[in-house]
Amino acid sequence: MPIIEYRGESANLKVLAREIEADPHLAGKCSLTLTPLHQDRRDSLRHANWAEIAVSVASGLATNAVYDALKSLVERARDRGPVDEVATRPEDGSGEDADGATGVAER
Repeated sequence: MPIIEYRGESANLKVLAREIEADPHLAGKCSLTLTPLHQDRRDSLRHANWAEIAVSVASGLATNAVYDALKSLVERARDRGPVDEVATRPEDGSGEDADGATGVAER
């Protein structure tokens, strides 16, 4: 299951998560995990709560349409504020079975 991670302001990533859940190309095909970060951003002049969002794409569904829809929503999020891609992982190393459910889980 490919996992794409982004880092940015918590509020912006929560909006991105809602947009992903509402998108017809992504709904039911991605699962999301939003994790608050407790670190200082020295490169930012603003005080903000930072977070990371991990978008897991269900195996077998990694199509161009899914990635194009995700890229479009991330670009919209970047228009609202800083969003940086952290990493792209080809497999989830946790060994858990993916059921393709949507929803935002906060740790």
